[in-house]
Amino acid sequence: MWKAGWRRRGAALVAAAAVLVGGFTGVSSAGRRGPDRVDVPVSEGRPGPYRVNVLTYNVCAANNRDNTCTESLKPDRRRAWAGKVAALVRQRNVDVASFTEMCYAQVDLLQRRLPDYQMVWFGIDRAHSRGGGGDKCRRFWGDLTSRTTPPDKKTFGLALALKGRVMGQPLRRMLAVDAAPSPGSKVHPRGLLCATSMVGPRRSVSCVTHISETESPRQVEDLVARYAGRSPVILGGDFNRKPEDPQLTAVYGRGLGTGRYTEVGAGPYMAQRRTGTPTTRGGRKIDYVFATEADFMAAGAEVIKTTPELSDHLVLAGTFIGKARSPRRAAAPSPGS
Repeated sequence: MWKAGWRRRGAALVAAAAVLVGGFTGVSSAGRRGPDRVDVPVSEGRPGPYRVNVLTYNVCAANNRDNTCTESLKPDRRRAWAGKVAALVRQRNVDVASFTEMCYAQVDLLQRRLPDYQMVWFGIDRAHSRGGGGDKCRRFWGDLTSRTTPPDKKTFGLALALKGRVMGQPLRRMLAVDAAPSPGSKVHPRGLLCATSMVGPRRSVSCVTHISETESPRQVEDLVARYAGRSPVILGGDFNRKPEDPQLTAVYGRGLGTGRYTEVGAGPYMAQRRTGTPTTRGGRKIDYVFATEADFMAAGAEVIKTTPELSDHLVLAGTFIGKARSPRRAAAPSPGS
C-alpha cells in the first residue's frame, strides 16, 4: 500500500513534520514570527523532503454588497495594508501566496514591498459601485498608486505571489455556472488563476480561485487537473463552503473524500479531518489551501488576525512537506482528467 511505502521512507520525515506542526496553534495575531524555515537536503533525481510555506487571504478590497469591509477600507488601514501583508509573507518565508477579492492597485502596492516575488494577476470584473460612484478599486486605492487599472479595465480579481520563477503561460479562466443558485441569490463572475513555477526543488502548479454556490469545486479541480497534468499542485482560495459540505468531497483525499488533495488546515499526517479554525469574522471556515496528496503532506496551519483588521476574512497560513511522488500514485490518472 502507498501509506506503508511512505512510512518506510523513514522516521526522520515524520519527526521533522512533528516539529513543524508544533509551530502552528490555531488563531494568532499578526507579527509573531512563524517557525524558522527548515533546510532539507534534496537527493539527486528524486527530491527528498522539503518545506513549502503557503498563505491565502480574501482581502475584500472593494468592499462587498453587505458592506462588511467598510472599516477595513478607511485611509489608515489602506495605507497599512501592503506593509502588513508583505511582513506576513516575509516573516513566514511564504513560497506561495494566493489572494481573492483583490484590486489591481494592490498588486502594484504589494510588488513594491516584495520585489523578489513574481506577481501573477487575473482580472475577472470591474469593481462597479451600486447606484453609480465609479470604480470602487480606483476610488479606494487611487490615492496610494496611479496603477489602478490594467489594459482590459478589469480592476478586481485574483492574484498569486510566487517566490519561484514563473514558467510558461498562466491559466486564466472564467468559471461557468454549473450549479443552481438558491432563490434570490445573484450570480457573480468567478474565476481560476494558475501558474507554473519552481516551488522548492520541483516544478509545480500554484492556483487560486474564488467560487460561490453557483460554481462547483469539481469544475475547479477538472480545470486544474487539465492544466497541471502530473505536476504537483497547490490550490488556495475562498471556496464559500464549510469543510463538511458534500461538494468538497470531490477535492478532499486521504480517506476524507474522493479527490486527490490534502488540506493545510485539516491536520498533520495520519490525523486528517474535515474541519479547521474559522477564517472569517463571522466564524466560518471557507478559505482553504489544498495540495496534491501524492506530493505533499500537511504539517499544520494557523489563522492570523491582523491589527488593525484589514478584511472581513482572516489570513490562513500553513506548511506542507513536499516529498518524492509515490510511483503508484504518480501512475494513477487524476480525477477529472
